[in-house]
Amino acid sequence: GEEWLEQLLDYIKGNIDFTENYLREHIPGIGMIRPQASYLIWLDCRELGLSHEALNAFFVDKAGLALNDGEMFGKEGAGFMRMNVGCPRVTLEKALQQLKAAYEAL
Repeated sequence: GEEWLEQLLDYIKGNIDFTENYLREHIPGIGMIRPQASYLIWLDCRELGLSHEALNAFFVDKAGLALNDGEMFGKEGAGFMRMNVGCPRVTLEKALQQLKAAYEAL
């Protein structure tokens, strides 16, 4: 199982890198905090200037993505959304394309 685990960890790291590069290139108003030991990334959406309710509506209603909002983890999480990148790359790319379309419509 060790070989499988190494391949999985490499794949998830690739997804993290892909997300970081995609955001930088296509969605400059949303940053990212790289995880230290998981497949859950923090999207830094504070630059969008949206209220808690508006940020959640933006992700659900505009981007079609149901993520965990940062405020559910405490006040320090305001303006952040938590995204799971432990998925097939095609799924991640589709989600990021949806986010890009919503961002461009702001």
